Amino acid sequence: MPKKILGLLLFSLLFLATFLSFSDEPFCKQVANYTMNVVLDTERKTITGEEFLTWTNETEHPTDELWFHLYWNAFKNNMSTFFSEQRQRGRGLTGFRLEDWGYCRVDSIRMIDKENFAEIDLSPTMAFQQPDNDNPHDQTVFFVKLPQPVEPGQTIELRIEFLSKVPRPISRTGVYKDNYFIAQWFPKIGVFENGEWNCHQYHSPGEFYADYGTYDVKITLPAAMIVGATGEHREKTDNGDGTTTHHFFQRSVHDFAWTASPHLLEFTEDFEFAPGKTTEITLLLQPYHKNLKDRYMNAVKNAIKYCSLFYGDYPYTTATCVDPAYNSRSGGMEYPTFFTGGAYFITRKGISSPERVTIHEFGHGYFFGLVGSNEFENAWMDEGFTSFLDTEVYYTAYGAPVYSKTYFGIPFTFRDVNIPIESDGISRHRQTSDRDDMQRFAWQFMEGSYGANSYAKGELMLRTLKRYLGENLFGNMIKSYSQRWWFKHPKPQDFYDIVSEFAAQDMSWFLDQFVYGSGKLDYAIGSISSIRPRQQTGWFNGEYRESRSNKENAKTYESDVLVRRLGEVKTPVEIMVVFEDGSEIREKWDGDYRWKKFRYSGPSRIVKAVVDPEFKLVIDVNRSNNSMVREPNKIAPYKWASQWLIWLQHAMEFFTLFGG
Repeated sequence: MPKKILGLLLFSLLFLATFLSFSDEPFCKQVANYTMNVVLDTERKTITGEEFLTWTNETEHPTDELWFHLYWNAFKNNMSTFFSEQRQRGRGLTGFRLEDWGYCRVDSIRMIDKENFAEIDLSPTMAFQQPDNDNPHDQTVFFVKLPQPVEPGQTIELRIEFLSKVPRPISRTGVYKDNYFIAQWFPKIGVFENGEWNCHQYHSPGEFYADYGTYDVKITLPAAMIVGATGEHREKTDNGDGTTTHHFFQRSVHDFAWTASPHLLEFTEDFEFAPGKTTEITLLLQPYHKNLKDRYMNAVKNAIKYCSLFYGDYPYTTATCVDPAYNSRSGGMEYPTFFTGGAYFITRKGISSPERVTIHEFGHGYFFGLVGSNEFENAWMDEGFTSFLDTEVYYTAYGAPVYSKTYFGIPFTFRDVNIPIESDGISRHRQTSDRDDMQRFAWQFMEGSYGANSYAKGELMLRTLKRYLGENLFGNMIKSYSQRWWFKHPKPQDFYDIVSEFAAQDMSWFLDQFVYGSGKLDYAIGSISSIRPRQQTGWFNGEYRESRSNKENAKTYESDVLVRRLGEVKTPVEIMVVFEDGSEIREKWDGDYRWKKFRYSGPSRIVKAVVDPEFKLVIDVNRSNNSMVREPNKIAPYKWASQWLIWLQHAMEFFTLFGG
C-alpha cells in the first residue's frame, strides 16, 4: 500500500476516533448556547470577549425583553448589593486599590439577522435593573428591549462584545499574583419561566441559576499558562506570538468557568466507574500539594463511583478538579464538570481534607449541575442535598473520619474519636435553627442562618427522612428524584411529590415542618418510676379494710414512663422500655400532644427508657434527654474526664515547644 494512502487512512481513523470521543449529542434541549472568543491580558488583568448567544423561548409565553446578569459588576463599587450585604454580615471592605476592583462592561449588543429577526443594535435599549431591591448603585442585572417579541418556540441570536476587569480574589473568583480563577465572568442570560424573567442581582449569600445549553469557548492567553475549564479540552493552538488558544466545548451544561496559572501541575487519568463507562479525570495541583495527588485523585474517583451508584451514572466525559492556590479564595466551589477542592497548607493522614470538600464540590455536579435547582430561591435543594451526598459518599468510601482540631494553622487529630454520621451538621443546626424557615431566598436569611439552614438542616432533614422511610425505599426515591429532574428546574413541590409517591402517603405533614418551619425537633424521656402498688385501706362498699401484707402485691411493681415533646416539630416516635428481668417493650406514639405517659404492671422494675431508640430522628437537637436510667452510671463521667485530661496534657506538651 502506498505510503500516502496509508498515511491518509491513519489520519482519517485518528480523526474519526477523536470525533467519536467528543460528547456532541446533547442530553436535553439546548436553551442558551454560547460561542465565545476571549483574550486574557495579564498586564491589564482584563478579558476582552466576543460572545454569540443563541436563545430559544421554550415556554408558552412570548417576551419582548431579554434580561442578563453582569455578576462582576458586584465588585465595581462598595455600594453594590453584594458589598452592602457583606458589610451587614461584618465582612467589611478593606485595602482595595484601584486595580483591585472588577466589572463586566457590555460594549455592544446586536441582534443578528436570522429567520424572523432582522439585524439591529440593541445597545441603546440597555437599562440596569434592581429586581430585588431599590439599590441604584447595583448594576448586576440589565435588560434590552426587542423590536418584536420572541414567540414560543422561536430562536434569537445575539452578538455581544464585552470587557471584564478581573478583580482581586472575591467570592471565589479573581486573580491572586499570577493565579486566575474566572467564574461568572461574561454577560449571561437569565431564565425565562412562567411568563417572566428570573434574573436576580448578585447577593452576598446565595449563588446562581441558569438554563442548559452548549458552551463553545476559545481562550487566548500567555503560552506559559496551564489552563483548565468546563468541558472537553478539544484543541490547543500556538499562535506564534507568545500566546496560545485553548478550545473547550461542552453540551448540556448551564455555566462555564476556567482557571489559569503557570504553576499548576496537570495530571490526567481515565476512570472506568462502571462497565463500559469512562470519564477522563483532570487534576490541576499546586506544586506545594504534590504529595496530595493520590488523595485528590482517589477522592474524585470515589465521588464519581458512588454518586453514579446512588444518584445515576455520571453522564459527562470529563471531570476537572482544581487544587486552589493559597490566598486565591477559590476553594470549595462548583461548576459543571469543573470544581475546586481545598486542603490545609499542612495536612495529615486521617483528616478529611481534601477528600470531603472534593466530594462535596463534585457532588454539586448532581444537585445544581444535573438537577438545575434555583440556588437563589431554594438553596436547600442544592446545598442541603449536596451536604447529604458528600456525607453518604465519604462514609461509604472512607468510613467515619477522626476528630481534628487546628491550632495556629496546624491540624491535630484525635484518632480515638471517630465522628458518627448522625452528628454531621447537628451542632450548626442547634445554634441557629430558630432564626429562619429553611425555605427562604438566600439573601433574606438572618446573619449566620443561611449556612445552618441551607446546608445543615437540609442534610439532617434528608437523613431523618431516610431513616423514616428505610434505607432501600429512600435510596430508590432519591435516585429517582435525581434522574427524573436532570436538566430541568425542580421546585420544592416537585420533591414533595416524589417523596409522597414512594412513601405511598402525603408526606407534606413531615416536610412542611422542616422546609417551611423553624421549630426544633426534641423528644425526651421526662421521668421513669417503679413502685409497689398501694394496699387498700378505708371503707370500700360499706366494708372497712386495713392495710396488711399481701404476698401477691409484694411481687408486683407499677411502673410509669413519661415521654415529652419539648420542640415544635411533631412526628411519630418509638419508645423502648427495658425491665430488670431483661424483658423489653416497644411502644409507638404519634408525638402530637406535649406528653404521653405509658403505664405497666409486672414483677420487674424499669431499668431504662429510650425515646427514638433506633436514632431515626437525626435532626433531634438534644439527644442527651432521649434516654433515662433508674440508677445513673457514676463511672462514665470519670472516664470522660480522664480522657479529656489526657488530651489536655498532650496539647500542653505541644505548646511547651514554643516556650523558653
